[in-house]
Amino acid sequence: MLVYIIDGFNLIHKINNLRHSLSPHRELIHYIRDNRLTGSKNNRVSIVFDGRPNLEAIREKGNFELFFSQEQSADDLIKTKLSRFKKTSEVVVVSDDREIRSAAKKLGARICRTADFLKTKRTPREPEDKKDISYTLRSEITEELRKLWLKD
Repeated sequence: MLVYIIDGFNLIHKINNLRHSLSPHRELIHYIRDNRLTGSKNNRVSIVFDGRPNLEAIREKGNFELFFSQEQSADDLIKTKLSRFKKTSEVVVVSDDREIRSAAKKLGARICRTADFLKTKRTPREPEDKKDISYTLRSEITEELRKLWLKD
């Protein structure tokens, strides 16, 4: 089992559809899950974001762990989390930040640039002929159907 520690905003800025999204935290979770970027479901995934907790993302996290740096930087939080692992050889740190990659390498963790991580796309779960719509649009459709069925 591998443990992925992902620099959230670092990765968001590399995915065109998420850069200007209204819900980048939540859509990043779905992007990683839908494209099976972390391989096996048994692998653990921790995504670290700068700033305060995003409640939408927390509700959508599924089996992902989300961390929000609050007053400190996400970089510092990633380094702190990494230093707590006993078997760092099983940890993959996904970031383009030189300081984070250097700290990970010193601790014996694997490092992966965001572009390389995005190239690891596995076979999608959905058939190829299915329409690709954003998570935001899916949520709006679901909300509209909820109103119709429950007469809200």
